[in-house]
Amino acid sequence: MPYLVAAVAVVGLLCLVDLVLTLAVIRRLRVHTLRLAELAPTGAPMVQPGTTLGEFSATALGGETVSRAFFSGPSVVAVFSTECASCHERLPEFTSYLADTRPERVLAVVTGDPDEARQFTSELTSATVVVEPMGGPVSRALQVSRFPSFYLVDGDAVVVAADTAPGRLPASTRR
Repeated sequence: MPYLVAAVAVVGLLCLVDLVLTLAVIRRLRVHTLRLAELAPTGAPMVQPGTTLGEFSATALGGETVSRAFFSGPSVVAVFSTECASCHERLPEFTSYLADTRPERVLAVVTGDPDEARQFTSELTSATVVVEPMGGPVSRALQVSRFPSFYLVDGDAVVVAADTAPGRLPASTRR
């Protein structure tokens, strides 16, 4: 019987230690959550609808110059990064979106290493593709701070909608 009492006491003590450690971990997670919230970017994550795009100029893969004049009609713009895992995941969704909506004009911007950009450019055959370094002229005009970013732009270069997933762009602006 004394062995049974000792075993129960040891198990109880282990449970108490486990409870204390669990509470310490929860407290530490709360501290880290607050620290991560402080590091999160403040302000709008991307250019807000109703914003007119600034002037920019870039050269597309086909050699044509792309500027604000590109937006002569309703357009879809996608911005991908070669260093972004979500960009690789969203690429098939974006190509499906293009097949379903058939927009008049499509501009795809791939930021990062030009060699790594080939993974994207090979699938973006229906778009005018610009490969630029991080913070390039098109990315600056669109105020890109998240990847991937998708935009609907009207013929006056005014952003109609912006999101990080093409499927969440408003249906009313689709053709």
